[in-house]
Amino acid sequence: MKVAIRRVGNWFLWGLGAVVVLFGLYLSIFFFPYPLFPHHAECAGFSVYSDREISEDFRVVLEDARFRVEEMELYRGAKDLRIFVCQSQRLFVFFIKLAGKRHVGQALVISVAGNAFFSETVIESVGQRNGGRPVHSRLEGSWSAAIAHEAAHDLVFSEVGYGKARRIPVWKSEGYSDYSANLASAGADPDYDFRSRIGLLLDDDSWQSTMGFIDRRHFRWHVLVEFLCSVKGLTFADLMDEGVTEEIARSQMMAWYSAPLIDDDGNLTVGLKSPGRGDGKSEIRNSKSEIQIFQ
Repeated sequence: MKVAIRRVGNWFLWGLGAVVVLFGLYLSIFFFPYPLFPHHAECAGFSVYSDREISEDFRVVLEDARFRVEEMELYRGAKDLRIFVCQSQRLFVFFIKLAGKRHVGQALVISVAGNAFFSETVIESVGQRNGGRPVHSRLEGSWSAAIAHEAAHDLVFSEVGYGKARRIPVWKSEGYSDYSANLASAGADPDYDFRSRIGLLLDDDSWQSTMGFIDRRHFRWHVLVEFLCSVKGLTFADLMDEGVTEEIARSQMMAWYSAPLIDDDGNLTVGLKSPGRGDGKSEIRNSKSEIQIFQ
């Protein structure tokens, strides 16, 4: 009897050891994927690894990504993501499946490891499908925007921690990362007009035709967060308040979009030309029954 118990105990220990080893191997792939990416380059403060040679043109992408990241509200000069470029789609899908993701997007960030994996195939196909439009969004197929988007996710993770980051509603998480990733580039564009973004969002023909843009939902989240932060002046902390809901944000944005804009001289104006912080007139008032977000 004792022998049988000892044998079962040994099997249990061997099984537990095997599980620990396998789990260690699983983590090592995300934390130390370097053998799968033999090419390495340092530029604009980023460490870049790729499964194939890294072109000189990619340095321009990294410099633009740096410009975008440094303009983010949550950027405080902390560590930067390590960038892993998957020119092989099979390699990227391998990481997606290993992470338990069902959707194959443009990138995958593993914040606890400080690593982000990017699909060259998906990013470029999005750009080709949409013709690089709408600009200053994830839909244009911009490498620098994709890198900045994942960097924004990582900054949110560092700001609030893993547990809270996972509980952020997806419209806030994705919308804020899109907004942050494109804030600097949109602000540097003299032709940028936020009202036209809302008009594009509402234009069914642009989204329902066979040549329409991919993923209207993500663009809506981006526009909503841009309205809250650039027009209403909400900070990241304000945006994370549970009282800030997608439904309220949409209602307030449409009321703002529909209202005529009058300047100090009583003249009609075009609208917000470039993103930035709001005028600071927004307020958040707590009560027992609700949180009033807007004036």
